[in-house]
Amino acid sequence: MIEWAVSIASGIRNLLAGPDSVTDREQGQTSMSLIPLDMTPSWWQAISNRYNEIILLDLAILGFLKEEPRHGYDLKRRLADLGLRSVSFGSLYPALRRLDRHRLIEAVDSQQRKKVYQITAAGEARFRELIEGRTTEDEDDRSFNLRVAFFRYVDPETRLELLERRRMILADRASDARASLHETMSRTRARIDRYTVSLIERGAHRAEADIAWIDELIETEQAVIHHRNPTEARMHE
Repeated sequence: MIEWAVSIASGIRNLLAGPDSVTDREQGQTSMSLIPLDMTPSWWQAISNRYNEIILLDLAILGFLKEEPRHGYDLKRRLADLGLRSVSFGSLYPALRRLDRHRLIEAVDSQQRKKVYQITAAGEARFRELIEGRTTEDEDDRSFNLRVAFFRYVDPETRLELLERRRMILADRASDARASLHETMSRTRARIDRYTVSLIERGAHRAEADIAWIDELIETEQAVIHHRNPTEARMHE
């Protein structure tokens, strides 16, 4: 657990620092100074959430700039189009400055009054690293849906691998929700109200609906691969 926290904390520090900053490794130090002595579960969750939010916003910004150069207001509108309405200008503009410091994006000459950014070659590489990274059990719906929004930049084989992994995770979630519901309903002493039962059922229904959606995407990717290379397609069946 300590090693995980150090990794996440160091990752946040390096993400927020510029490319010319002195890193912990260069200093010969660890990131233990970032870890408070009174570590609590809420603190662990807080730094994990912060790290995930940074990665989510980076992927979104780089993906939108990969489409075309944009200014901050346009990026904010595109984020809202994908359901990321909670991202404020107070989060967006610091993220743009940070990505600029890391040379993942750069300002371009523009006749517009607003500052326009475009993605760099380093940003292209970072975008591919983020979108093709292995999906995990901790990845939330927003993060995965954002990947899907930029799937056109990923080859069919990688898309299929990501979708199949996501299906396994969703199947586990649905199974856990159903098991939780069965356990809840079978309790004789506990008084479980109908609202709690409804929430558990909703979780199971959402997971099952997402599985059906993923199955459609998997079928489409398999058809693409089969059309391009029938022999390779049979390996995924």
